[in-house]
Amino acid sequence: MAGPRTGFTTRASCLIAAGVTALACGLLLGIVDLARAGVLALAVPLLSAIVVYRSQVRLANKRSVEPARASAGDTVVVNLTITNRSLLATGALMLEDQLPDQLSGRARFVLDSLRSKESRTVSYRMPRLPRGRYRTGPLHIRLTDPFHLVDLRRSFTAASDVVVAPVVERLPQLEPPRSIDVGDNAGSHSIGAHGADDASTREYRVGDDLRKIHWRLSARTGAIMVRQEERPWRGEVTMLLDLRSGAHVEARGTRGQDGNPDDRTRSSLEWAISAAASVGTYTLVAGRDFGLACDLAAPRRLRMGSVTNLANYLAEARSFARPDLTALSSLASSLARESTVIAVLGDLDPASLRMLADVHPRGSTTTALALLLDTATWAYGPGSPPSSATAPCYTAARTLRGAGWQVGVVCCGDSVADAWRNLLAYRSVKALTGGVR
Repeated sequence: MAGPRTGFTTRASCLIAAGVTALACGLLLGIVDLARAGVLALAVPLLSAIVVYRSQVRLANKRSVEPARASAGDTVVVNLTITNRSLLATGALMLEDQLPDQLSGRARFVLDSLRSKESRTVSYRMPRLPRGRYRTGPLHIRLTDPFHLVDLRRSFTAASDVVVAPVVERLPQLEPPRSIDVGDNAGSHSIGAHGADDASTREYRVGDDLRKIHWRLSARTGAIMVRQEERPWRGEVTMLLDLRSGAHVEARGTRGQDGNPDDRTRSSLEWAISAAASVGTYTLVAGRDFGLACDLAAPRRLRMGSVTNLANYLAEARSFARPDLTALSSLASSLARESTVIAVLGDLDPASLRMLADVHPRGSTTTALALLLDTATWAYGPGSPPSSATAPCYTAARTLRGAGWQVGVVCCGDSVADAWRNLLAYRSVKALTGGVR
């Protein structure tokens, strides 16, 4: 807690001014009773200040936030527990908790006197918060004497961090392909069937480093084999998330104008981030490795590791002012060879579309999946009709499908669960029928 600050109230200031005036007039006019009244008027606030300052009232504050991890649109409740640790009872307490800078207004409370060792809890609800990181606190307390002549102000240093993560939807049990399911000859060779060398090798694929070719094993098996430093048996999944500001659309009007707290129906960027959070959570809970590739300034695969890390990262994700996705070209090509790639894309310019079309999945099995947002529908809100078949998003979808991508087009108002089901529907049917179309 910061050091106390003691000050006179307006009532005390008026009493002091009256006392000084009465004392001065009494001395000048020789009226003893008037001078005595002036001394009494001065003594009362001064004695009150001494009593309040020397009372050594010790207060403690404990904070908590519910829920511990909120999603966009959730109601966040802040609980403040005030404890009087001194032997004396307090006067009336006036509390004010500092709200996040993004919010207007004040959180103020008045508590009656606290007895010695007594605790009391007050709570307040913050407005529905969009995705982001917020800080509430510290708490400021005003303590007054029974005559309301002196204010004792104290400020605590503790604050609460509130992380509002993107909305995470429960996805249907449709799993994206694993790395071992990929290619024409996936699973055709047994681990350990040819000794220790075979356990760290696989067949050559276009784009592999020629320096990794295992010539002795290639001569024995009759097929070109390469060493692999890490076999992706867990099935790595990488999310290619398009965060370019120019690739997304925000609906006309202000947030919440239609009474809908879901920002995903207002902004295609928020829908894309929610989709990344939903797919990532589903993948991590299933025990698979999940990574993000979205930073155009420093292209790399960010390994999330846990659902909490993913939520914290996406809570603060912001858009980039970049014209295209070409900065991810080398990374995307590498990821397509080593993991399952799932892209969530906004409007695609020709350079970005050409770059994505050049990302060839391994073998004939599609390992690159994309959710392509029909951003034009976000300008008018949920229920708006999809764009025509000649619209740029559908032209881009046909181009990506021709290059081997499995593509689903998403309109404003579509849920992530439905988009995920539609994207993987063909693969699940193919698995059930044994590959017969």
